[in-house]
Amino acid sequence: MIDVDKVTKKFFNNIAYQIDYTANFSKSFRRIFHAKYIGEEIAPDEFFILMLLNKNPDFSQADIAKVMFRGKAHIGKILNEMETKGFVTRKYDDSLNYTQNVVTPKGAELFEKGIAQVRGNIISRTNSEFTTEELEQFISYLKRYRNMLNSIVEVKLK
Repeated sequence: MIDVDKVTKKFFNNIAYQIDYTANFSKSFRRIFHAKYIGEEIAPDEFFILMLLNKNPDFSQADIAKVMFRGKAHIGKILNEMETKGFVTRKYDDSLNYTQNVVTPKGAELFEKGIAQVRGNIISRTNSEFTTEELEQFISYLKRYRNMLNSIVEVKLK
């Protein structure tokens, strides 16, 4: 008979599984955290877009899509919904052939409310749990692991 606990332990101690598990856990955590601390008025992807535009006001729809690993059309749909909700305005500049996405006061207020929760609950906790060196090393290990995998089969994300 197979010792399921023994097999499971070996499987769960695999780095690839742990990374996948952490990625899935993080997605669920983000959704639950968002619902509890930020609220239902703004979706998690919309909040992330506000964060990107807050730090990078000149980000285009294509830039946002690249960072979020989504298609440009999908991001365009989200931006249109955000404009309808009053979180951003979209201004087309003929001279640059570019639509600028500008955070409105309503969007800025929601972002500030949400980012205060992120800072107070996640960033401060992360910084007290791990040293700067540990975080840098962890990120370095993840990059190294991705590079190793990419040397086996080239992967290009959106």
